[in-house]
Amino acid sequence: MSEIIEATELAARRLLIDYTRDMAQSDEDPALIVDRTMTDDVVWVTNGTALTRDQLIAHAAPARKNATDGEMLIDELLVDGSRFAARCRLVAEHRKLGRVSMDWILTGEVAEDGRVRRIHQLTRST
Repeated sequence: MSEIIEATELAARRLLIDYTRDMAQSDEDPALIVDRTMTDDVVWVTNGTALTRDQLIAHAAPARKNATDGEMLIDELLVDGSRFAARCRLVAEHRKLGRVSMDWILTGEVAEDGRVRRIHQLTRST
């Protein structure tokens, strides 16, 4: 396996598992979590809504307020050079809604420094 493919797979797994967990359940500064996972010019588009770095950081507060537990399950991860595609499920305990589950399908691009620079995601509550 080439170094670029290994780096892309590592970045995708770090995004899906570590980033998702840390943004919702950690006490760590959200800016530090975003900066180690994504480039400064990151754009994350979910269901047509684009979020920038600053908006992703701001998203941590409501996630931390409402999520009491959660897990990201990767069903499929495909890598092609610096690009990746994933099909996964987020299962979480929400303070008000109880157990929630969302299907994610996303594609992404990893920068040369190993951080994610672009994400396009579709979600569906299950």
